[in-house]
Amino acid sequence: MTDGSPYWNDLLKLRDPAWREPTQAQQDKLTADVQRLAYRLGAEIWSRADEIADMPPRTRDAVTGYAPDRYLSTLRALRAVKDAADDAAALIASEAGHRGAGYPQLGKAWDITRQAARLRWPGAVSVINEANNQEPVHFEMYGGEARISFHPDEGGWWWIATAANRKVQEAPADLTYDTSAEAAAAAGAFLAANTTDGD
Repeated sequence: MTDGSPYWNDLLKLRDPAWREPTQAQQDKLTADVQRLAYRLGAEIWSRADEIADMPPRTRDAVTGYAPDRYLSTLRALRAVKDAADDAAALIASEAGHRGAGYPQLGKAWDITRQAARLRWPGAVSVINEANNQEPVHFEMYGGEARISFHPDEGGWWWIATAANRKVQEAPADLTYDTSAEAAAAAGAFLAANTTDGD
């Protein structure tokens, strides 16, 4: 809940960058924590777990340390960790998208392209956010005209233009732009290149 203060107004705006990169020490600790978690889960799902449950602790530890399939059970547990991380990422991406983040920001956070983020988390970006509520932009240039609009499903800006020589073109179906200015520049380049019938 906001109180209208400058702090809250600033807090509700996307900050870029939104994070600091983890230090090597933080990454090493995370790796160790994940390994411990996977080792515990691996012990639970190991196919020999019931067979060795009643062994004396020292014998059980020895068996656990030498059995190659014990390491395979931990590897399978790590795959479960990855699946859980993917599920958690989808939830967090959706939360971020419904609070105003777009696919460019989601992609940057996951270190993938905007298009890859849209494919990975379809529907994560809410149609109810500041970027999506901007009115389309219409402009005339070089005797032609263009319209720039935001496409929520694509997570970016798109253009269509009619040049002075009456050629009509639009942004490719698989391409959107991070900002309206980028889309306008692409539309303007098309208009500039098609000023007369001889071009």
